[in-house]
Amino acid sequence: MDWDALIDASANKAYCFAMGLCGNEDEARELVQEAFAKAMDRIDTHDASLPFEAWFLTVLKHLYLDGTKKYEKRFGQSLDQPVDDTGLTVADAIADIREMSLLDRLEREENAKLVRRAMRALTPDARAVLMMIDLEGLGYEQAAAVMGCPLNTLRSRIVRARTALKERLLALEVSL
Repeated sequence: MDWDALIDASANKAYCFAMGLCGNEDEARELVQEAFAKAMDRIDTHDASLPFEAWFLTVLKHLYLDGTKKYEKRFGQSLDQPVDDTGLTVADAIADIREMSLLDRLEREENAKLVRRAMRALTPDARAVLMMIDLEGLGYEQAAAVMGCPLNTLRSRIVRARTALKERLLALEVSL
């Protein structure tokens, strides 16, 4: 198996997918590297009749979900938890508002923050399916393979994920 060719063909999409899951460049790079290492160790579990990319993204997704579960068990804290009596939340306290100087930049950042906040409120599976289908442009069949579910189940999940994201965005808009 030509690992260099597989890595070249899959690295960019894997990084974008990992970036969407992690939201952090360093973590995304580390996740992709770890996923390639795990894929090398487990290449014998890959069904050669199926696309390598879908199998690899499945490995990556599972690594992310496993890491998230371990982290949340140790350090879990809601971003919506109030920090003090003023109503300031953990997410608000973390936000770096020093860079926001122009009004339209502020508005774009606020919209992006709302979307990120709404995405964080979704389950990891819902985030993953939205990232694959809506941001990465994976086909439904490939995404179903990555998620390890039948095509109709994936279709139901994407509808539920989009609905949940829309509801969360609307709720965040109303709370402003």
